[in-house]
Amino acid sequence: MADGTEIDISKASSSTKAETRDRRVIEDANQQRGVLTTKTYICPKCDSDEIYAELQQTRSSDEPETRILTCSNLKCGHGWREY
Repeated sequence: MADGTEIDISKASSSTKAETRDRRVIEDANQQRGVLTTKTYICPKCDSDEIYAELQQTRSSDEPETRILTCSNLKCGHGWREY
């Protein structure tokens, strides 16, 4: 503390909550765009971890960006968005 007294934090605890994401399939998924990422996202269709990711501001400026994701696996090509 500011006055120099010591505080015992041996019994302190904290918690976090897992965040659920809203996902929607996109129509133009055959267009691979954005930056190729590895091990950041996983395709829900084929479990590939190589995903093209792009951020776009699709709603008002006070809301978070939308992640537009496309699987890099040519046999899959699944596309989805995370809000």
